[in-house]
Amino acid sequence: MTADSPAPTIEQLDTQSRIVLRGWLGDAARLGIDVESADSIEAAYEKYFDEVLATDEDARTDPTATLTAIGMALGEHLRRTTDADWRIVTDDQGRDLALVSADEASILFPVDPIADNWAAQQRGWLVQFIDVVPQMFQVQQ
Repeated sequence: MTADSPAPTIEQLDTQSRIVLRGWLGDAARLGIDVESADSIEAAYEKYFDEVLATDEDARTDPTATLTAIGMALGEHLRRTTDADWRIVTDDQGRDLALVSADEASILFPVDPIADNWAAQQRGWLVQFIDVVPQMFQVQQ
């Protein structure tokens, strides 16, 4: 978002978004992720990283679905451990599921840090990230 961009639109989840979210969380469970555990989320990311590295480049598949499932698990973990909640957010990048603070001052698209760190080939970062994110969801007095 730039200074000239309009403020994002934040909406409650509709039925379709709840179904989509439930599907992604089901995919995360099939990856062995326990959304209650930051270690479990990081372990799934690291395991997938190892699997991709062990696969010939020509045989690698698009990681988007797996990274999205891990990102949604991250989001659900943060929803359960902070005051943030799932919302539909529309901004200059489009419309997507995001975590939003109670005062709507903070927004996190949980797939973004997963995808960004994946693209940068970062490892061992997720638990530390999860530890600091709750600060962004504290309501300003």
